[in-house]
Amino acid sequence: MAELRRERIFTFPFVLLMVANGLLRTGTQMLIALVPLYVLDQGASPAVAGLTTTLYMTAAVVLRPLSGSLVDTRGRYVIMVAGAALYCAASGLYVLMLPIWALLAVRVMQGAGFALNGTAVMTLAADLIPERRMSEGIGYLGVEQTVAQLLGPWAALELREAVGYQCAFAVAFGCGAVNVLLRLPLRSAAGVDALRMKAAPRRPEGEPAKRPVRFSGPLWTRLIDRDAWRPASVMFLLMFGTAGINTFMAAYALGRGIGNSGLFFVASGLTLAVSRLTAGRIERRWGTVWVMAPGITLVVLGQVGVWWCPNPLVLMLSGASCGLGMGAVQPTLNSLAVLAVGRERRGRANSTFFMAMDLSQAVGAVTLGAVAGATGTGSVFLVTAALSTASLTGYLVLKSRSLLP
Repeated sequence: MAELRRERIFTFPFVLLMVANGLLRTGTQMLIALVPLYVLDQGASPAVAGLTTTLYMTAAVVLRPLSGSLVDTRGRYVIMVAGAALYCAASGLYVLMLPIWALLAVRVMQGAGFALNGTAVMTLAADLIPERRMSEGIGYLGVEQTVAQLLGPWAALELREAVGYQCAFAVAFGCGAVNVLLRLPLRSAAGVDALRMKAAPRRPEGEPAKRPVRFSGPLWTRLIDRDAWRPASVMFLLMFGTAGINTFMAAYALGRGIGNSGLFFVASGLTLAVSRLTAGRIERRWGTVWVMAPGITLVVLGQVGVWWCPNPLVLMLSGASCGLGMGAVQPTLNSLAVLAVGRERRGRANSTFFMAMDLSQAVGAVTLGAVAGATGTGSVFLVTAALSTASLTGYLVLKSRSLLP
């Protein structure tokens, strides 16, 4: 126990990283709410409004593999600050009240910054968190995302109503600007140079210098880490549920006579935060199976509950179940991806994991849309429950064959 106390998670660099990333996430959630509404108010079609999200996510997916390689070869700090600065610059352009065509170009720019920054942040965090507490630390880092999801859209819409789009965009830009400034001390505070020295110890005199890490071979081996793909594939199946809920929840709840689908998201956000704060301790004490199996089961129960959904109470309980499960599973799988590789490959491991999440949501929205058109919106949640069950089966098979710790 004393040794675990010495392996502190909440060091100054880690807290600074959390605060900075929390501001970035808050600005992101504000823009997710504001940009489509702005496009619609300019007279564009709903299809163009949807394109703002599609272009953003596409740029992020395309840049994920490159971001992993850059983080491993150029350094965590450099890529993190560059990605955050690019993202912030794009946020500032919204204040100019751009025409639609220019706004779409800015969304691509912002998606690129999001990919670079996100991979670098998670990799630097993995360097700062003690390995025996990796899942716990990643869970703590995710709490700021949950808070941003709860507060960001609400703040954006309130500002839009009170002072208009321009001031709301300015506040989102302010969050991004402060985020960049808070990252600047992390080069010295995080001991990045010391981390690199630890990762690459001095060679004995007379021994030839090792060549820098270069990724070669077939294209897929440069895009996907050979060890991190296993936890990433489990997460890929599980994230279909998120795509289904984000895309079809509001329409389905209205069809069931439940006017406010926000009950699901509020309950999910609150339990997600609770789960992230506690699941890592359970994993450290009892092992990953005791987090993964109950966690995915809770997600499945939540998705089935949404399909059944006779009243607002069941919808809220379903959200709580999904939040508890996802809050436990995501940081656990992320830690498995990071710990499966050496320090010099952590950037590529993180990019593999988050690329699986991004692809799942992009593919899931299209695939589940076809399912909804053919068999009805409710069937979407049964399909996602089946895919979540498949993710649990896949995890248990990989675990039984010692392909996952």
